[in-house]
Amino acid sequence: MLHFDIQHMMYTTIAFLIGAAVHEAAHAWMAHRLGDPTPERDGRLTLNPFVHIDLLGFILILLTGFGWAKPVITNPAMFRGNRRLGILQVAAAGPIANLLLAGLFVLIARSGIVPFFNLGSDIVFTVIYINVILFVFNLLPIYPLDGEKVLRSLVPPRHLGFFYKMETYGPFILLLLVFTGLIRPILVPAVRGVMDLLGVWA
Repeated sequence: MLHFDIQHMMYTTIAFLIGAAVHEAAHAWMAHRLGDPTPERDGRLTLNPFVHIDLLGFILILLTGFGWAKPVITNPAMFRGNRRLGILQVAAAGPIANLLLAGLFVLIARSGIVPFFNLGSDIVFTVIYINVILFVFNLLPIYPLDGEKVLRSLVPPRHLGFFYKMETYGPFILLLLVFTGLIRPILVPAVRGVMDLLGVWA
């Protein structure tokens, strides 16, 4: 049993490092593409996972199955074109990258191109599963998650005052949901639904 726990934690660690690096690099790349030099200046335009890790979020992914990486700082004032559209694109880039990575792993596993790379492999399944969790979790409309930024960019400007106020309470609400387990009835069905769409049993 001890061996299984250590192995499971190792696979989760590897999967989270991969998923977090892709997620945050996608944010950085999209902001850079829109003309914001901030992510490159901060060294975030990279797939090096250790640049992107947030210690608390990393510990939570190991203990609870839900966590986060260090947010990429952007300056929407530097975005070319429609600023609100740019905020939406940058926010959505991270979760979409995780979903695409999960789908890529499913395709490679099913293709049989890479020996020993199949859906029956614990590490392959864990990478897919963690990336689906990152996709779903980060789309929650709670500050500071990406879903809140997506929603904020879509609502009429007259409602933005509510979002500014929630910047104070959002992190506490999020931690409360995670530590009490109240987040599971929200996320578990969504994660299972995405895994089913990918053709992977969850």
